[in-house]
Amino acid sequence: MAYIRNHGNQLAIVHGERDPDTRKVEQRVLFTICSKPEAREILGRGSGCVRFEYGLEQRYPQINFNWSRIRAGIEERMDTLPDIYPYRAAETQGQFRRDLCAFTRQLGLADPQLMYSAAELVSEHRVELEYLRDLIDWRLKLCDQEPNKFNGDNAFYWVHRLRANEEPLEVGELMAELYDKRDLDRLKVLAQLFLDCYDNYVEGHNYLGLIALEREEIEDAVEHFQRAMEQGRTLFPKRLAKQHYWTNTQTRPYMRAMRNLAGALMRLARYDESLELCERMERECGDVDTAGTFRAHIYLNQGRWIEAWKDAKRLAELWPEHAYLAAFAALERGDRDDALQWFLYAALNLPRTGHMLLRQRVSRPCDHEQARDHNLGVEAVQSLEPFLTQLSRSSRAFFKRILNAPTTQALLTEVEEVEQRRHEQHRTGQREAYDRMQQLRSLEFAREVAEQVAVELKG
Repeated sequence: MAYIRNHGNQLAIVHGERDPDTRKVEQRVLFTICSKPEAREILGRGSGCVRFEYGLEQRYPQINFNWSRIRAGIEERMDTLPDIYPYRAAETQGQFRRDLCAFTRQLGLADPQLMYSAAELVSEHRVELEYLRDLIDWRLKLCDQEPNKFNGDNAFYWVHRLRANEEPLEVGELMAELYDKRDLDRLKVLAQLFLDCYDNYVEGHNYLGLIALEREEIEDAVEHFQRAMEQGRTLFPKRLAKQHYWTNTQTRPYMRAMRNLAGALMRLARYDESLELCERMERECGDVDTAGTFRAHIYLNQGRWIEAWKDAKRLAELWPEHAYLAAFAALERGDRDDALQWFLYAALNLPRTGHMLLRQRVSRPCDHEQARDHNLGVEAVQSLEPFLTQLSRSSRAFFKRILNAPTTQALLTEVEEVEQRRHEQHRTGQREAYDRMQQLRSLEFAREVAEQVAVELKG
């Protein structure tokens, strides 16, 4: 519970926290009140009371704020505060100037022309320095701003002070772009930089885990995802309904870490632990569909065909890649007709994934659609490696014959043509290709043409 304490001639809103090593309770300063006018604003005698309370609760979502008690403490100690305080000089100019001078001093000392050790130091931090160079250029480009209702702060600089430890808005976009490009070396350096700079940057641990997964360092990935979950849970706002978890930016890093951890544990064949996480996804976060996704993969790897089939078919229309799992499970159960329908539906949506699951070579993807299909195929092969290793030669031959059937080949050719036409028609507003694509990739259509493919397989 937060409370008020004297802090020199200022007042501090503090919270008691137990040191994990010494087990002693220490005061953590959450916010410093610097003057009587600021105190009166917080007490509700100005227009910003609600904004201040909301801002502090958002920054520290796990801490309870008894605002009646806090206001009473401020009232009791009001005489401690000075009448004026140089907010701009102290809170923005002063700190910025001190940090700027410290960085300038260090960069000036690190002269590669004079010292080889300096050359090593600058080279070691090349990625961070390049990021700062680009950030400086961007900030200077945009600094000629006129004040408006969207970029203002109050006299006490609450906007600046309450978000001083948040990563810049563009960090999320930058990191996602680097990951999509698989620029993993640069991504790793910047993830660590932002973790060192911003206490609440949970996504840094998620990205470090994803990098470890890409490099087959699965145990390291598990540790990163576990840290992301631990830190991410502390960001949860109070009184948030489960159905809003994924849409809330404060809860999303925790959910993403839980999903990543479940996948990493599955790669290590630690299925019981992964299934426990699936249960937590449903119970804590209401994330039923993602839990079903992981369960379908795990059950297939474990040979639990009925359970795998039930989860996979439930999700197949939402995510067509699950139809491959439903097809595999159906065939293992002895239902060839059901396996044919699900495999055909999956192939018409994600043909590359099908070829990759059957250990067949595929060409390099040429566009966004093919790249997405390819990436899903890579993920599917990794997740189903134990099952695919044990897949019988006759089962593999059955699915290959589906892909090679004349009807299937003709439909896959048409899918490519319609997809190209759809891109061309998008500029004109025509819907013919789009509507045909929706038909070709529907489950109903797959069921209709499955009969013809079945005849060809018998022939």
